[in-house]
Amino acid sequence: MQTLSSFFQSIIDPLRYKDVDSVIVVIHAGVEVDNFLQAISQFARIAAVIPKSSSKKFSNLTLLKQRYPVVDVDRHYIKNRTSNFIDVVDGLTANERFAVVDMGGYFSRITIDLAVRFGDRFIGIVEDTENGHQKYEVAVQIHNQFESIFPIISVARSSLKDPEDALVGQAIVFSAESVMRERGNILLGKVVGVIGFGKIGRSIAFSLVSRGARVDVYDSNPILIATALSLGFHACCRSDFLSRADILFCATGNKSLSTLDGVYLKNGLHIFCATSSDDELSICLRKKLHTESFLESPHTRRVVLSNKNIYIHNDGNSINFLHGAVVDKFIELVQGEIIYSLGSLGGAPRGRISYLPDLDKKYIAHQWISRYGHGRALLC
Repeated sequence: MQTLSSFFQSIIDPLRYKDVDSVIVVIHAGVEVDNFLQAISQFARIAAVIPKSSSKKFSNLTLLKQRYPVVDVDRHYIKNRTSNFIDVVDGLTANERFAVVDMGGYFSRITIDLAVRFGDRFIGIVEDTENGHQKYEVAVQIHNQFESIFPIISVARSSLKDPEDALVGQAIVFSAESVMRERGNILLGKVVGVIGFGKIGRSIAFSLVSRGARVDVYDSNPILIATALSLGFHACCRSDFLSRADILFCATGNKSLSTLDGVYLKNGLHIFCATSSDDELSICLRKKLHTESFLESPHTRRVVLSNKNIYIHNDGNSINFLHGAVVDKFIELVQGEIIYSLGSLGGAPRGRISYLPDLDKKYIAHQWISRYGHGRALLC
């Protein structure tokens, strides 16, 4: 096990976490998490680790299980076997006051169940991702009259996440280009579509331009389309956008493609996703991918939509996991905010999503720069 980084040591004050006995953590297994889990262990017991499905085949679950209790379930199981899952959580937390670090809204469908079963024992949730943030927004809207709903702090839209998101976008393009080159193709001269112009989608688009691709952008939010146009990207209606693309990057986390889109897609289209397949692809498309596809190479499946061959890579999951999804020490900025947020749950409001104050974010960034900023004179 690694020695805990001095950055994590600098932001962990045990008094902030006096009400947190244990934590359940949903993570991308094997992706720069050892130090993160060790940091949480400094102030609370790791009651369970839930590895995200899209990362499991690239991780060493055996090693993870040697260190922490691993609960190998997905969102489908949690949603459809809620009672069983709640019993598991009850057993793992053993009458402790516990919190959840979520990644992708795994617990968003069972918010009322958690509140009813555990009451004040359940301190709250810290959510890491944009698609998870959106899921909790829906949960809060549905249950906004339920006074016992626990605190939810989101770091998904934090400015501290910007460096990680930018690097993730670059890593996605790097991995996609590597896969294309293995198949004898390059990005130069191709028409590439990016669905979703959030922070990661924007990073993907700029990385593609630097490789000589023509980039079209589509987003359901017209404000983001206007932003894309102002930055020199091409945009058009969804059907035209889909019909032009030779390569498609999906970065919405909100079911961006379905089998019905096959009528618009080009024969030979390549599809790369920036998040989990169950977030990015519709149920019908995922079913077709799993039951009616043809394995073309270790990381590529061919599906037939509207009599066209469509190539979906890494089973529709985040393509950057093929090469480790590495974003270096920048990931600790976000992990640091998650850790700090765990200590803020006790005073966070109920019944709505809240955020860490800017003053706390500046403190975290200051501590990070002092250790990784390559020149402490920056902080003089």
